[in-house]
Amino acid sequence: MNIWVAFGALIVGVIVWFFLIKHFSTRSWERHGSSVHLRHARGDVGEVSIPPARIALWVFLAVITSLFGLFISAYFIRMGHGHGTAHGISDWHPISKPPILWFNTMMLVLSSAAMQAARRAVKLNQRERVSAYLFAGGAFAVLFLAGQLVAWHRLTDSGYGLTSGPASAFFYVLTGVHGLHLLGGLGVWLKTAARIRARATELIAVRLSIELCTVYWHYLLLVWLVMFALLLST
Repeated sequence: MNIWVAFGALIVGVIVWFFLIKHFSTRSWERHGSSVHLRHARGDVGEVSIPPARIALWVFLAVITSLFGLFISAYFIRMGHGHGTAHGISDWHPISKPPILWFNTMMLVLSSAAMQAARRAVKLNQRERVSAYLFAGGAFAVLFLAGQLVAWHRLTDSGYGLTSGPASAFFYVLTGVHGLHLLGGLGVWLKTAARIRARATELIAVRLSIELCTVYWHYLLLVWLVMFALLLST
């Protein structure tokens, strides 16, 4: 098992997610699932009570959990192999972690908290607070991504490039894949924020979208905390 297994898992995950999008239609992220419940109230037969978008999200989270699990497993295996002087290999040299990673972590925590506040404000039908908290959640997430780019730049300035060693390569891969997932979430966040700014849109119409974005943000925060602890401890 090596890093190429993890890359293969990434490709499989993308393919699975593509078919999930076609099957469940990701437009459900931008609509509230109340229409499903309304059809139940009218007594329609064959409808499910769980919005397809929620099912798609949980399946997707299961896929990327497997992906990050493979990356972390490959990280430990490669680190141990790189320390294996008995095999004539000793190329694992820990890198200095840029202090800005602490700032980035705080930005992601604040982003997740703001998204949770927006979710709560939707339930209380507080439109202005929903808009403010949602904007804050996205802004903090953008600051996190910008901070990650700064961390990359500082590493390269210190001589730790992508090809300078396995430890630095794993750092770029782990943070890069996590950043790409957050960037994808920002695409949905942007559509939701635009709909809220349109006064003609009722809050109930974006409730599901905000709920799923919040779950996704919490998940990416958890993944980052695990990865950050791993990088610091090794």
